[in-house]
Amino acid sequence: MKNVLKSILIVLISVVMVSCQKQREEGLYKTALEEIKNGNNQAAIENLEKLVENNPYSEFAPDAFFTLASLYQSMEGDSIQKMNNYLKAVEYYTELIEKFPNNEKTPEAIFMAGFICAENLKDFERAKYFYKRFLKAYPDHELASSVQTELENLGKSPEEILKEKGVELVEKSVEKTKYKTTSKGSSK
Repeated sequence: MKNVLKSILIVLISVVMVSCQKQREEGLYKTALEEIKNGNNQAAIENLEKLVENNPYSEFAPDAFFTLASLYQSMEGDSIQKMNNYLKAVEYYTELIEKFPNNEKTPEAIFMAGFICAENLKDFERAKYFYKRFLKAYPDHELASSVQTELENLGKSPEEILKEKGVELVEKSVEKTKYKTTSKGSSK
């Protein structure tokens, strides 16, 4: 009988502890969202980082990782601070990708990690890794065509892209003209 009571007591204590932990995590997450609304991103970051440090697999963790990455991505600062913020953003997107591969935010996290690597960090190999990973896992996703375009234009300057597109447009125009000329000639 004593063993049964001990077991019940242990289960009850465990349930209470888990419930308290969940409430703490929810409180940190809600507080962080309020801080963002109030324009206090640094306080939001501190709350979200506490949440993911204490329990990186919490039910709030995917949203916390994504929000942290977004906040770091948008932070201002000098060039060194910006680079560090971009690295931190990629780190948090990667945490989400690795820990929650089936989460609804994972495709966007993969895309954003690739985009930051390409556009902000100029780490084209790493960007290529993320973009290829995206296309392999989500070939029918609404972002797939954007990812494909990013991959095709990786490392190219806007001028190079416009030049290539200009050549394609000229070639298409020439083909159209040839077709129209051929069509008119054959109708006589």
